[in-house]
Amino acid sequence: MKKLIIIFWILLLSTTYVSNAQNSITLSKGEPIYMNFTSSFDAGLPKKIITDNSQWLNYTTLVHPSDPTISISIELVSGSIPEGMELQVEASPYIGMSRGKPGRASKKITVSHMPRILIDNIGTCYTGSGRNEGHRLTFSFVITDYSKIQSGINSIYLQYTITQ
Repeated sequence: MKKLIIIFWILLLSTTYVSNAQNSITLSKGEPIYMNFTSSFDAGLPKKIITDNSQWLNYTTLVHPSDPTISISIELVSGSIPEGMELQVEASPYIGMSRGKPGRASKKITVSHMPRILIDNIGTCYTGSGRNEGHRLTFSFVITDYSKIQSGINSIYLQYTITQ
């Protein structure tokens, strides 16, 4: 039985702002996610999925009623996802006590070097801060082609951008 070990470091510390100065994004856990994949290659086993849902995305926004709503996108800005795998991210619906207009989470999306909208239709709101408030993020590495997988350590950097 062969074993393959791949460790991913997803550094999620980068955020950018392309909106008014009062709008901000934070992550509940300001440290990398480590995803260790150890798999055996036995015939008949289902496709392996590695997940982490320890991150919460929080934001504060101020939108004038006549202005368009805000969206938050995510993209891979450094590193690369190993061949034979893809990285997917899904934001949960908003959880918390906001009285404003929190955004609508998109369905599960595949992360790439092109920005993809993660949350849209955000109005004026404060999602709270820390864990169990805002949108819980679930990251999933999905094996798409076992023949292309190589063991090693990979670091990728994801960037969140808030735009109006």
